[in-house]
Amino acid sequence: MADKDWRIRSEEKFHHFSDVIYNNKFKVLFAILAVVIALASNLPKITIDTSTEGFLYKDDPQILAYNDFRNQFGRDEKIIIAIKTQDVFEPAFLKTLFALHEDIEQNVPYIKEVNSLKNARKTTGNEEELIVEDLFEEGIPVDAGQLEEIKQFALSNPIYENLYLSEDATFTTLIITTQTYTSIGVTVESESDILESGFDDDMDSIGEGIEESVSPGTGSSATESPEFINVLETNQLIKAAEEVLERYQNDDMDIYIAGSPIVTKNLQASLISDMSTFILYVIVTIAFLLLLMFKRFSGIVLPLLIVVLTLISTVGSMALAGAPITAMTQILPSLLLAVGVGASVHLLAMFYKKYDAVKDKKAAIAYALGHSGLAIFMTSLTTAASLAAFSFSDIAPVANLGIFAALGVSYQLVLTLVFLPALIGLLPIKAKQHSVDEKPLLLDRMVHSLGVVSITYPKTIVSVGALIIVVSLSLASTMQFSHNPLHWFAADNEVRINTETIDKELKGSITIEVVLNTQKENGVYDPAFLNTIDAVTEEIYTFKGENYFIGKIISINDVIKEINKALNENRESEYRIPQDRDLIAQEFLLFENSGSDDLEEIVDSLFSRTRISIKAPWVDSVEYVELMDELDILLNDAFEGMATVSITGTLPILADTITKSIKSSIESYLIAFGVIAILMIILLGSFKL
Repeated sequence: MADKDWRIRSEEKFHHFSDVIYNNKFKVLFAILAVVIALASNLPKITIDTSTEGFLYKDDPQILAYNDFRNQFGRDEKIIIAIKTQDVFEPAFLKTLFALHEDIEQNVPYIKEVNSLKNARKTTGNEEELIVEDLFEEGIPVDAGQLEEIKQFALSNPIYENLYLSEDATFTTLIITTQTYTSIGVTVESESDILESGFDDDMDSIGEGIEESVSPGTGSSATESPEFINVLETNQLIKAAEEVLERYQNDDMDIYIAGSPIVTKNLQASLISDMSTFILYVIVTIAFLLLLMFKRFSGIVLPLLIVVLTLISTVGSMALAGAPITAMTQILPSLLLAVGVGASVHLLAMFYKKYDAVKDKKAAIAYALGHSGLAIFMTSLTTAASLAAFSFSDIAPVANLGIFAALGVSYQLVLTLVFLPALIGLLPIKAKQHSVDEKPLLLDRMVHSLGVVSITYPKTIVSVGALIIVVSLSLASTMQFSHNPLHWFAADNEVRINTETIDKELKGSITIEVVLNTQKENGVYDPAFLNTIDAVTEEIYTFKGENYFIGKIISINDVIKEINKALNENRESEYRIPQDRDLIAQEFLLFENSGSDDLEEIVDSLFSRTRISIKAPWVDSVEYVELMDELDILLNDAFEGMATVSITGTLPILADTITKSIKSSIESYLIAFGVIAILMIILLGSFKL
């Protein structure tokens, strides 16, 4: 009885509350509109993030490791341009390739470097010196014999395979490395200056190395670590690169462009397009159904106004909080439009019914709020609480979806119970005259018929419902987790086709980055350490899944083997790791003195940390979870007592995302179920109901 009393008292309070709103409708409307306008003023600040790392929090250990990697070695996300032709070494094609290479260098912004056959590293030696130069140092040879010599060198070079040349030499690539740091708000001398300053000093204190290269700009100081290159700059780079590529399209070659920045840019464009389309479809559908239900202009406009104001307030709050729109949160507008309209429809239905009967607007509003206020409040509270359960997710976009969906439902609640009654009180809404013989609305008749069926055949309906539940649970148990942003595109989408082509022909388009820290100066010179890299490299090449494989592994061993071979009369048998620590140090010194800066992207200035880059195809992240575990075990066991291991890069982030998704989904759904159950028990006053 006590439960019944609190519900009756609550309904009475809503009834009296309506009088306060009606008597102060101008103040209420002004106050709420002021808040909405304040939140809407933040809309221009909203950002979109479809990046791989955007799925995790900025303080997630995986992101911290990734940022540390980028500070030390630069950006790992390459833009790969692959060109298919009949003969890569045909002079006319080489001229086109070199022209394209130079065009990109000169006309595409935010680039650190472009690598292709034109400037591929060629390490040789003679009796007097080590020679490190570009493959086509002197340009394209006129003499066919000289060109054939270069061709054979390239085809026999293990580093070039699946990096600059496909295995059958029908594909060649241009690999674009973007700037690591943003150019917005700072004046940067050059990307190479930044990395060189870090190469000359200990990159463990990256800020010190940056100070000399970054001048203060708007909102920054010389002592601050610079921000990484942002989405806007990357998108401008890609757009400029695509414009350059258009000038070189012809019937003699096929051009493909891929890489995670390409996927990110096109996901962003798709997200914007899809959001606009979905919002339009939802609004039109809602308007049509409202027309069928109410057959009043106010019955269409008022619910739509409530959900639109809810949407504006919610997205404005996201912008204010710095939360970006992501692939996950793009459903938020459609969700709020669909969920938010129900409460206002419920209130308006009660209002119109009473208003048509008594012709007294104030009494009709009081009746509607007294009848439906508690139900609207509890259903909205239940919805908001269940959505808020997802705010505990380890996946940042899922947590943001939970937070702002719950906030949006809360905004909708206030607008429905406070703003809508005040607006009704202000607008000149006419009461309808109903005759005794007037037929009920079609929707009312349909609902009535369904109620009759439910009462007449309760056992049949319960049985069919139970069967549907059993079948649904059975089908639900067959569902599998998946996270593959590439497959969010249709099979015939150009981005997907390009990426899958490059994955097939050049054995991968994204990387796993392994950072080995010997924790001592010149620790990389240790032959045992380099031998261990060689051993694990061979082992990693054997890793294979249902759809993935290891396409290419690049490490500091490739450089030392090149040097050793060149210093030993270019004999193939000397393409190996020297087993003397002092000799290794001397060979690296000779390489640095040759003028090449290639070591900067492989090892730090103290030769204490180095990287191993593992290239693989873009497949479902679920497959890479097991690979990450295998790599972790292999590398930590192999380098125990020799170096610490950090596995990072695009692929590990994707794999970590799916792992955290599984864990967070289970936890969030359990929390949501518990919250809903508790609130329903409180509202209904019965555990059985």
